[in-house]
Amino acid sequence: MARFLPAVIVVALLGGSAAAFAVTERLKLERSPILATKVDKEVSPKSSEEATISFRLRKADDLSVAMVDSHDKVVRDLLNSQFVRRGKHAFSWDGRDNSGGVVPDGVYKPRVHLSHEHRTILLPNPIRVDTHAPAIALERLNQRVFSPDGDFRHDYLLVHYKLSEPARAVLYANGHLVVKTKSFNARTLTWSGRADGLGRPAGRYRLQLRAIDQAGNLGPPTAPFVVRIRYIELERHRLTAHAGGRIVVRVSTDAHFYFWRIGPRHGRARARRLSIAAGAPGRYTLVVTARGHSDQAGVVVSH
Repeated sequence: MARFLPAVIVVALLGGSAAAFAVTERLKLERSPILATKVDKEVSPKSSEEATISFRLRKADDLSVAMVDSHDKVVRDLLNSQFVRRGKHAFSWDGRDNSGGVVPDGVYKPRVHLSHEHRTILLPNPIRVDTHAPAIALERLNQRVFSPDGDFRHDYLLVHYKLSEPARAVLYANGHLVVKTKSFNARTLTWSGRADGLGRPAGRYRLQLRAIDQAGNLGPPTAPFVVRIRYIELERHRLTAHAGGRIVVRVSTDAHFYFWRIGPRHGRARARRLSIAAGAPGRYTLVVTARGHSDQAGVVVSH
């Protein structure tokens, strides 16, 4: 009998290996009870944004969802054993624990438990909690005076900047948000002189940059820097001339030509130094216009 023991042991071992192999293969072939998983990658408890976790259930079940740390310890319960139907389900997490406190910076994962399936699934999609705000610094501008009138001549302000980490740049003009980049890796932004879909009037604008990282942290503003929007401008807004003489004033514009009007007289000019006959004594208003924008000056013609 003893001489048959090794053979029995070998058969038993082979049988156990085969059973284990069969179970493993069955698990491989068995479809996961959840599918179409989508999980945001980052979140900051200091921002108003939250990370979204969504997936689809193949069958109705009693569902529990929790966030766990790198040691598989639950830091936040998102759903406690509730019957839910098959289909899509979504949850959000603000980077805080069950007591409302901010969790330490690090990586966390969603954990799903299905009572009927007797399965607990740790989603492989990590969420990084980041509470450090990004820094942004102005490097240079393409120009300090620009003319967004659509003639393709000095129409845009191009802002070059550098970032401490991947982040979206935000530009404020006189305290109002005017540009927010889409890319987290860009190093320039362009302002067309518009805000809320409308062109801004001519004048000086106090600009500042800020940065928003992928977790939603908003960094501090840069020191203000000033630019000027100019469409068409007269060098002076009070002009004098003598009857029989000429009215002379410099005109600043990017337009190839502009129109002028004073009293009943009008004309078109190209020169940046406008010179027109003074005409009869009196008080007048000189108006210059280019591409829908204008400027004016009071004119006194004396004897």
